[in-house]
Amino acid sequence: MRMKLLAAVVAAAILSIAGATPAAAADKFGCKYPRVCLYLKKADWGARKPTAAYQIKTQDFQTLGPRARHAYAVYNSRRDDAVLLLLPGRGRDGGDNQICVGPRKSKVLGATSKIRGVLIVDEARCDRVR
Repeated sequence: MRMKLLAAVVAAAILSIAGATPAAAADKFGCKYPRVCLYLKKADWGARKPTAAYQIKTQDFQTLGPRARHAYAVYNSRRDDAVLLLLPGRGRDGGDNQICVGPRKSKVLGATSKIRGVLIVDEARCDRVR
């Protein structure tokens, strides 16, 4: 009887370990892996309720819809990819500004944010992106 109980406990432990995936882990800021989540208003950020999310890598900046454009805050739930945020203004080359948000990092842009696009890049470190 003890052997059957021990076998059942060991089997349950193995299944729980094997079944635990990164996606099953607790979502930080209400953002499911592997998404880049945007929070339109300060209240959305405070409530941990993303108003938009992106997860596909593209060659160019993705144009944001009305639930993401001018977002108050951004959270990058990805583990190995940074995300670039496109903001209008005077960048180094006279073009738009870009802000990098590293893996598992957040950035509060504020109520006057003018974010226009996101680009998920195949690089984990922001100091290597540009």
